[in-house]
Amino acid sequence: MSLKGILQGLGKLITKKAKPSQATGQQQKLITYTPETKKLPVTEVVKKDLVPVNPRLQTGDLQMGEKVQPLFGSSTYDWVMRKGPGKYTADEWIDHLTSSRKVKFKIFGQPTSRIERAPKQFTYDSGRYSGKTATINKEELFDSNVAIFDEAGELAGGLLSAAKKYNLKLSAQDVGNFLRGNPANRLKAVTYSDDAIQNFNYKAPLENSLGIVQTVKRQFPAMGERFDTLTMHLNTIERGIMNGIRNDVKEGYRAFSGELRGILQANVGTEARRQLNAMKGAVDEVYAKATGARSATKPTQYRNETNYTLQGGQNYKETVFVLDEPIATNTSPMKNMGHFSDLKNNLFHLRYDVRTTPNGKKAFVIHEIQSDANQNIAKSLTAKEAFGPNARYNPFQKEIETRLLIQQRNKLLENVDNLTDADVAALQTVNKQIAQLRGISARGQDYYPMLDSDAYGDYALKYLLNKAAKEKIDFVAVMPFDKLHFRQGYKAGNERFYGYASGKGINKKGKSVMADLMKKTANFQDSKAGPIKISLSDPSKPYKVIETNTFKYPKNHALGPKEFKSVYHEDAVVNPTKGYKRVLNNDPNLYFDAFAVEVKPGMAYTQKLYKREGGLVVDIFKPLC
Repeated sequence: MSLKGILQGLGKLITKKAKPSQATGQQQKLITYTPETKKLPVTEVVKKDLVPVNPRLQTGDLQMGEKVQPLFGSSTYDWVMRKGPGKYTADEWIDHLTSSRKVKFKIFGQPTSRIERAPKQFTYDSGRYSGKTATINKEELFDSNVAIFDEAGELAGGLLSAAKKYNLKLSAQDVGNFLRGNPANRLKAVTYSDDAIQNFNYKAPLENSLGIVQTVKRQFPAMGERFDTLTMHLNTIERGIMNGIRNDVKEGYRAFSGELRGILQANVGTEARRQLNAMKGAVDEVYAKATGARSATKPTQYRNETNYTLQGGQNYKETVFVLDEPIATNTSPMKNMGHFSDLKNNLFHLRYDVRTTPNGKKAFVIHEIQSDANQNIAKSLTAKEAFGPNARYNPFQKEIETRLLIQQRNKLLENVDNLTDADVAALQTVNKQIAQLRGISARGQDYYPMLDSDAYGDYALKYLLNKAAKEKIDFVAVMPFDKLHFRQGYKAGNERFYGYASGKGINKKGKSVMADLMKKTANFQDSKAGPIKISLSDPSKPYKVIETNTFKYPKNHALGPKEFKSVYHEDAVVNPTKGYKRVLNNDPNLYFDAFAVEVKPGMAYTQKLYKREGGLVVDIFKPLC
């Protein structure tokens, strides 16, 4: 091919309007390249392509250059910005982000050595977190695609790998942009709450609808069975609302609508048709309020699922964290899964309510934190595999090497009129590599950010601490395993994750995941964490229905076959009621122990993304879920 033909091809490729990655969209600004919308001479394209990105504002810790405080921010971003002006090689960046040591050992009796990368820690020397230590987390590097390491600790993917491969230097702003582009920074919180329907009078319109059905039934006795079926579906809707089971409401309404449609197609006369249509309008309104249709507020779905929810709390809510953008290389780019299947790419959820301490303070109490997206993926991988280059393909790096290659190509074209044969050959190689990268397809497991249960547990905890600080809630606590989670049967993962009121984990030894996260967050926020007393039910309602669960540990458990009992309040009312026992506010039997973090005003500010630990040296057999 002639030089002219090569340059023409390059010009077309460079000036072609690039489609934003399905995975990243326009939110992730990669390096400094901005595609052009119209054809320009190659030299002009190159000149425009090399215009640097405007530097970000110098803002407070964790704000990542944003004027308005984000909910979450990156301490890794803060450390990267300490590198200062100029551009640095990939190796220089690795030295900045990790700590390395030479480990000597023998293979078949022969001495050898390897480089082992350990987590880099740094201390804030000023500002809100002065004196606090932060750690560069391997999962953040993976999710943001700054760097992916193989089991030998060598670069195997991500921005720094591409920079090293093509001998390119990067500024702090380049690396910082990738950290800001982490999909974990774009999670959206969708809350399900019964607030909007607490005072919802559904009985009157449903009772009126049942009356209309009976009235029309008497007029058309031959269709009696059909009207009885209609009555049954109306009763299903009412029971679903009473029990807080949204799926029953949906199913009852679907069946009701279908049956009524068939009745209206029959010859029932004008007046009966008018009554039935009016009834449908009333039922439609009930359905809309009960399910959150046409409303920003979604009613809760699992308030009465007693295997997962402890009765007795107030203001129960469910919050689902969603990545509302396609992940192009997954088996399904926008996937509905597990709980809260009405939301696409629902990564994990948090369920909690409000309870009271003996001295009248309020606490958000976590019932469950769970990831339907990542749970099965995590179970199939060790920590070594999870954040390595092969098991999961992170599509948010798809454009990394492409953009770097474009920069390399532009550098070669800086002196278009004096290209050597070697330059032409290099350009052909670069073009080939770009074409190959654009054909990358998915491999291994699906990718979602925050795979580690520690990571999404930490995110949910800090989200709730931030909310608590803004709403003047005093504590955030977690339901102990022996108060709630045993109801699902014995699951080691639940015992490890939620632990006991003491903060202990499996076998009541070591630390539970949540207690450990709470302690570290408390330390970073100048707070404290430990056991507190939490109410079983509303102290202002002294008459209770008291029930007891009994659980026996499996025989193969360290505590087996030991048995324990768990008391709970099925219901609480203000006035004396048959079958209800009076429990005064100062009665110790009104409370149970739970591990909690004290909420501090500073928690209303930006929270630190990712937990403190998470370096590059990991237990390769550590479960992630």
